[in-house]
Amino acid sequence: MTIRWEHLVQDLRYAVRGLRSKPAFTLAVTLTLALGIGANTAMFSVVDRLLFRPPALLRDPAATQRLYLAQTYRGKVYNSGSVQFARYLDLTRLTHTFERTAEVSSRKLAIGVGTNSREMQVGAVSASFFGFFDAPPAIGRYFTSAEDTFPQGAAVAVLSNGLWQTQYGGRSDVLGQTIQIGATLYTIIGVAPRGFVGLWSGEPPAAYIPVATYGAEIGANIRLRGENWWSTYHWTWAWMIAQRKPGVTVAAATADVTAAYVQSIGIEDAQSPPRYRTPLALTKPHGVVASILSERGPNESAEAKVATWLGGVALIVLLIACANVANLLLARALQRKREIAIRLALGVSRTRLASQLLSESLLLAVLGGVAGLLVAQFGGAILRASLLPKTAQATVISDPRTLVIVGAATLLAGFLTGLAPVFQTRRADLTGDLKAGAREGAIHRSRTRVALLVLQGGLSVVLLVGAGLFVRSLGHIKNLPLGFDPDSVSVVDLQMRGVKLDSAADVALRRRLLNDARTIPGVTHVSRQVTMPFWSSWNQSIHVAGIDSTDRLGQFYLNAVTPDYFATMGTRLVRGRGVTEADVAGAPRMMVVSQSMAGVLWPGKEALGECVGVGDDTVPCTT
Repeated sequence: MTIRWEHLVQDLRYAVRGLRSKPAFTLAVTLTLALGIGANTAMFSVVDRLLFRPPALLRDPAATQRLYLAQTYRGKVYNSGSVQFARYLDLTRLTHTFERTAEVSSRKLAIGVGTNSREMQVGAVSASFFGFFDAPPAIGRYFTSAEDTFPQGAAVAVLSNGLWQTQYGGRSDVLGQTIQIGATLYTIIGVAPRGFVGLWSGEPPAAYIPVATYGAEIGANIRLRGENWWSTYHWTWAWMIAQRKPGVTVAAATADVTAAYVQSIGIEDAQSPPRYRTPLALTKPHGVVASILSERGPNESAEAKVATWLGGVALIVLLIACANVANLLLARALQRKREIAIRLALGVSRTRLASQLLSESLLLAVLGGVAGLLVAQFGGAILRASLLPKTAQATVISDPRTLVIVGAATLLAGFLTGLAPVFQTRRADLTGDLKAGAREGAIHRSRTRVALLVLQGGLSVVLLVGAGLFVRSLGHIKNLPLGFDPDSVSVVDLQMRGVKLDSAADVALRRRLLNDARTIPGVTHVSRQVTMPFWSSWNQSIHVAGIDSTDRLGQFYLNAVTPDYFATMGTRLVRGRGVTEADVAGAPRMMVVSQSMAGVLWPGKEALGECVGVGDDTVPCTT
């Protein structure tokens, strides 16, 4: 073992001397490998956080999953990761395969008062949420199930460790103090430990509040069909996680969730008129027990798809870099054919010679790995910022998982690039190589070099074709019709705090804000609305003459808007008219429908003048 170690030290010293004598060659190889290793390291730092790394301090990542509910509309299955509070209660009560469940939501709310207030992420979680983590509070306690019960949870809050340090200087007397979050004054009962980010590794919440308290606050104005926020099945605003019991398989948990979902739909249908009930044989409701990481699906995000594609591109770049470096090392070995033949003639074994050449390639790979780490840290920052939220803390150099990948990529590159010159020594012809001069060795044609050149060319063509398709897809996405112009539209989110207003005063305030907004220079149109496209949704059952159940055709989302809405959004009306000032309470009920809704409900017919029932049977017809 000592002799082998001495041989390794000698080989490394010889490799260092050889590389120092060829600085241009060493620099070219190092930069080439740095590009390939750096690209793969940068992509791994993104893909790992999106698709593989479990949330910090999660107690049992393998058994903790996110629940999705799926239904079939017009032959296509739609998975929804969002649930209503009433559905969450049903699934928690009716399932038997889970150790614990929790409902989770998050929203940016104003924290603090006056000029010290800041809009920060707030996690609204069930009391059971903290049991998913091995994270005892730094001080104080977490809220209990008794403080997280509907209709009105307790106004208690748990601060993140970061907010505790920055706002309160890490003082223990923070317990019992009050903090304004949104419109509610909360009592601080605990502080989460350092490193605890819940399920939001990208943008951790600054505070955690009971989900029932949060639901009561934002659901105060929700009055769908006379239901309360905790009992309605028409207001979706949270998602659900669960931890399987020991020995329970994913298949068994999926079957359990599906059975509970069907029972929950039965409970929902019992609250609706028969005409709104869709046969289960048409919608085929079922549950999906998926990864706790939402990016993994079943609704794979655009960021995850792009990251996966770029990961493949990075791997091809590494292969091209390895083939390029292998060709350079092979050319260098061909130039040294006479030197290698002399060493073999002097008694150096082929194994020892191969070890020396491999040491040289590994040393170059290490240099490339170090340089690639710097490329990934600084050059990959733009990539991480594009695909990961709030990635300033996502460093590469201090991340052990990423460093392991850098080491693996470096070893792989070292061995791949060293194989070609090593195999070349196995075919060395002592007599011919000893007679050959330096120039003959330099111009010697090698089938291995030709094969490596062909490999580089083929992989480069694959990259060019892929890049062309990617740019073409980006162009299509940029020109994708959204139904409105997002570039010129800004959203104002009101967070009402302080004095509570009655209904009339609230209407007057919002009308005054709307009129004041019109006077802002550069503002051409202003509108109010209940929901925002691709941000929030509101749906109710509707019925149309001649259709036994519209639910089997899909979910139809509604919005309530003021007259200037379509001009504000830049949405063109194809036919008919928009909302006017005359469409007030007491006037005939009217609606504007999308082209897709018209095509589904009245295929081949004119939608103008058709009658739509929205809500209960007692509600007048909407034209």
